[in-house]
Amino acid sequence: MSSHSFSDITQSQWIKALRKLGLIVECKPGKGSHVLVKHPSTRAKYTIQYDLHKFINMKIFKKMMEWGFEEERIWDALK
Repeated sequence: MSSHSFSDITQSQWIKALRKLGLIVECKPGKGSHVLVKHPSTRAKYTIQYDLHKFINMKIFKKMMEWGFEEERIWDALK
């Protein structure tokens, strides 16, 4: 059983982790609280909202795996 939990990951933790993974994170001030994540080589984009819960965190995690990041590397970046 994994000691990792999707329940308590915040948007700011994702921002730090995604930058550690080498992704571009745009946190432009404006009307919304969403951030835009871009893959530098494929130009793929993904939006992360401010209020997160377990299922949204799982979806973000799966998207990062689709983008080619290994599970343990993502968890290490989230530490």
